Amino acid sequence: MQHAMPTASPDFDFGQPPFDLLTGDQRTALAGALDIALYPRDAVLLSREEPTDAMFVVLRGTVQERRGGEVAAVHGPGDRFGLQALYGAAGAGAGGSSARRFVAAEECACHLIPRPALEALAAENPEFGAAIIGDFAQRMRDLAALRSNREMAALTMARIRQAYLHPPLFVDAAASLRDAAEAMKQNCASSVLVRGVDGSVGGAVGILTGTDLRDLVVLDGRPVSEPVGPLARYGLLTLDRGDLLFNALVLMTKHAVRRVVVTENGAIVGLLGQSDLLAVLSNHSQVIGLQVEHATDPADLRRASRSIVELIRTLHATGVKVSFIADLVTELNRRIFRKLFELLAPPDLLANSCLIVMGSEGRGEQLLKTDQDNGLILRDGFDCPDLADIAADFTRHLVEFGYPPCPGNIMVSNPEWTRPLAGYKDALFNWVHRPDEAAQMNLAIFYDAAPVAGDATLLAEAKDYLLSRLQDNQMFFTQFARPALSFDTPSGLFAALFERRRAEAVDIKKAGIFPIVHGVRALALEKHRAETNTVERIQVLAELGALDRKMAADLVEAFTILSTIRLKARVDLPDDGPEGEGAELAIDNLVHPDRLGKLDRDQFKDCLALVKSFKELIAHHFRLNH
Repeated sequence: MQHAMPTASPDFDFGQPPFDLLTGDQRTALAGALDIALYPRDAVLLSREEPTDAMFVVLRGTVQERRGGEVAAVHGPGDRFGLQALYGAAGAGAGGSSARRFVAAEECACHLIPRPALEALAAENPEFGAAIIGDFAQRMRDLAALRSNREMAALTMARIRQAYLHPPLFVDAAASLRDAAEAMKQNCASSVLVRGVDGSVGGAVGILTGTDLRDLVVLDGRPVSEPVGPLARYGLLTLDRGDLLFNALVLMTKHAVRRVVVTENGAIVGLLGQSDLLAVLSNHSQVIGLQVEHATDPADLRRASRSIVELIRTLHATGVKVSFIADLVTELNRRIFRKLFELLAPPDLLANSCLIVMGSEGRGEQLLKTDQDNGLILRDGFDCPDLADIAADFTRHLVEFGYPPCPGNIMVSNPEWTRPLAGYKDALFNWVHRPDEAAQMNLAIFYDAAPVAGDATLLAEAKDYLLSRLQDNQMFFTQFARPALSFDTPSGLFAALFERRRAEAVDIKKAGIFPIVHGVRALALEKHRAETNTVERIQVLAELGALDRKMAADLVEAFTILSTIRLKARVDLPDDGPEGEGAELAIDNLVHPDRLGKLDRDQFKDCLALVKSFKELIAHHFRLNH
């Protein structure tokens, strides 16, 4: 690459938008800051592996934008590119397979606008800045869009082993149609495999489905005592467990069948149903959902729960947005909690209680398996003699599933969090009217509660009581909001922190995520709102005028980005060894700035600067500095 550094650049076209927005002095300043780079044909101007400190504007020649070996766009004189690379990786894609490269299609020259000059002009000329970089929220959206959702592309390579397989159910050829129907009923199956009769079908394995039974008995009038051997269909369609799911889809479509037999090392290991196959192709999470639905004991749920870790890794690796991952993980966690409670609790307990989750799980924002925060609300007057044992078993199984016990003992195994509705109302009264530090924490946690199993009206009544006890008590809300300022959020000299060779680790939860969560929670509680999710609370507060709309939009983007960086920092850590079944993502909120990519590092700085501003807003609103 060859460079020339003119004091002015008469070749630069200031008539091109958005440079036509610059004043005369600003144009002179930009011309003095420009570099000119010359490139021979086929030279790579920009690639995923080469971050840049400048934006490119084509002066002469043409530049091809290539993605995965194909030409996606052609840039000629006046066109600009590289803004995305300026704030992060130039390309995107798992393993770089779809990474972008900018290649000279012929000998060409480009103006290079250094980042400091670009940002100085953007700060001095807001209209120009909005056109080039955009405001905080738009800029964050554009940068986050680099991690496009390629989940379906990854799923096209999914294997049959990743789908739920129905256990094979065998009957002998001599069994009657009634026997086959009874076997299906007892095993909740829609088909049976029939061991063939030697001499008639060569000892092969056949299949008899529920539809076959209906047609044979109801339509054809065959007696239910007739043996199934001669009536079964043989020549089964089989695939190996390692085959692609799309091969199974093609096979089912071609032969108009709803299931195929799956083998491993020549032995039948299960049946793949069409609905199960389509569930995987539409979303990996459905596999876990099916595992939960079919669970018959806690051991089955444990296996399903441990699969969530791999789900998180898969979705993250394929670029799925963190909010989408959180929604899926929240739903799967709640299904697991609900199923476990249903397996352990007798019907009368289910009918007279409400299992609740709190904290990040209640807000629908849990990604990694953090501490348990759950409780049980009992209907007044109801008594369950075995309640203590059931609650202890529930907590113990969740620990086995990988959900650590709560250090504050906020779990159903603690009688303080398993009590009648009247007991919760008494506690809420005390938390509101005698707000010491423990009471403030309990109130904040309970305010985020969501129902999981049982009678949800019990939680609704408790929350209605809470909101009815709140008054326009400035002292109460001041004390409640104070924890939002408990932890330091680096700013000011923070930029220097990121430039150090070995930057100090930052607790992203304390410095960024918690201040947003609790500050928004305090504003929502002050407005007596029933929403639990942080983003939903922000949106409602903006509609009510309690938050400036731009601040609200920025908070949503910052909260999403910080959550993404938090997840990425953990998922991208190198493994210390092979991960077997049930390997967990350790809970670690520390982010090392020197390990972040350019995109994440710049976003991290911007987000923490916004958090600092939001904390100042909270301090002013709740008079925390008085």
